[in-house]
Amino acid sequence: MKESKWSDEQLQELLSQMPKIKDNRDPREIYQNIEIKMGKQKKRTWILPAAAVAAALLLLFILAPNLMNWQESADKHVEIQSDQTQSSEQITSDNNSISEAKDEESDPEPLAREEDPQEDHVQLSGDPEKESNDDISMKSVSSEISPTAVYEEDLAGKEFLTYAIPDKEAQNIVPVSVLVDDDPDRSKFALFEDTMSKLTEDAWGLEEYYPLKANLSYNQENNILTVDVPVDHPYSMSSTAELLLEKVLANIMNNLDIEKIDLRTEGKVGIEFSHYGYREEFIPENSTGNLIYYFLYPNGADSTPFLVPIREELNSVKDALKAMKQNRTENNLQASIPDDIDFEIEEIKDSKLIIRFNNESEIIDNASTLHAIEAILLTAKDFDFDTVKLENADVDKIGKFDLTEELKVPVAANKRDLPN
Repeated sequence: MKESKWSDEQLQELLSQMPKIKDNRDPREIYQNIEIKMGKQKKRTWILPAAAVAAALLLLFILAPNLMNWQESADKHVEIQSDQTQSSEQITSDNNSISEAKDEESDPEPLAREEDPQEDHVQLSGDPEKESNDDISMKSVSSEISPTAVYEEDLAGKEFLTYAIPDKEAQNIVPVSVLVDDDPDRSKFALFEDTMSKLTEDAWGLEEYYPLKANLSYNQENNILTVDVPVDHPYSMSSTAELLLEKVLANIMNNLDIEKIDLRTEGKVGIEFSHYGYREEFIPENSTGNLIYYFLYPNGADSTPFLVPIREELNSVKDALKAMKQNRTENNLQASIPDDIDFEIEEIKDSKLIIRFNNESEIIDNASTLHAIEAILLTAKDFDFDTVKLENADVDKIGKFDLTEELKVPVAANKRDLPN
C-alpha cells in the first residue's frame, strides 16, 4: 500500500473546509426510530422458523395414528411369537412327560433293559408309521369289513350262483358266489347260464374262463345237462386244460344238483380229448375226504382273500382245523388259522361244534380274524355241522359275528359283486 502524501496538518485543514452538518431532531425521536427498525428485523427473523415448526406439527399429526397402529401391530406380533414359543415348549414338555410315563409303564424291569442298551435303543426308535398302522388294524372292523361268504340273511329275494373259476396259475379252482334277483319263472340253471357273461374274473385276480366255449342245454325233467363244444374248442390243448374242465363240470353238477352231463361236438355224440381220449358223457370221480379251506391272495396280501377248498382225508374236524394252520406252498395257499391261536374242540350232538380258545390265544377284532372264522365255519359245514360256538375269546364281537351266540355256517363261499 502506498504511503499517503498528506500530512496530519494538511488533513485537518482539508476537513475544516467541509460544510458543517447539523441534525436538529430530538434525540428521543432518533432512539425511537432506531428501536422500531430493530423490532421489524426481529419479526422477520422469526417468520421462517415459525413456519417450519407449524409444518412439523402438521406432519406429526398426520403420521401419529399410523405410527401408533404400527407399534400396536409390532407389539401383538411379538406377543403372538412369545405365546407360540411358550405353547411349543409346553407341548414338548407334555410329550416328554407322556413318553416318560409310557416308558415306565411298559418297562417294569428297567435293570434288565440297562443290560442291553442296543435293544433299548431299538425299542425307543420305533417306526411311527408302523405303530399307526398297527393301531388301525386293532380297531373294530364291524363297520368296515364285511364277511366274504354268503349267509342265509343275504338270500332275501335273492338267488346265489356259485362258479368254479381257475386261478391264473391253474393250480386251484376257486368257488366264487354271486347274488342275483330271484325269478320264480326261471330255473336256477337259466340264471346260471345268463350270468356267466357278467363275471369279472380278471378284476378278481382269476383266470378268464366264462362264458364256457360251448352250448349248454338243460333237461329239467331228466336232470341232464348237455355240453356241446365246437371242433376247435380250447379244452383239449393240454392235460391241464382237460383237468380244469373236468373240475369245472364237477362243480356245476354239484352246485346245480345235476345228475348227468352228456358231451357233444357240434351236435355229434362225444368229445375227443387229446389226453383223456373219446368221451360221450362226463362222470365225476368219486370224492373222498372233506373240504378244508385255505387263503388265496391273487391280488396281493393286502386284498380280501379267497377261501379255497382242498379235499383231504382226515379223521375229524379237529385234524382239519389243525391242518389249516399250515401253508400249502405246492398250491400257493396260505394258512387260514394263525399258528399262535390254540383251541380245544368239543363236538356236541345236533350238529353243533364248540371251539374253546386257550388263555394264551389273542383274539382281535380285525379283518384277518374275521376271515379265519369264516374258514372255520366253511370247514365245519363240510363236516356236517350247522352251528359253531366260539368260547373264551378276548372280545364279544368280531365284525358281524356275535361270539356270545352260536354262529350259523355259511351257505356258500367267496361272495363277490357283479358290475351294475
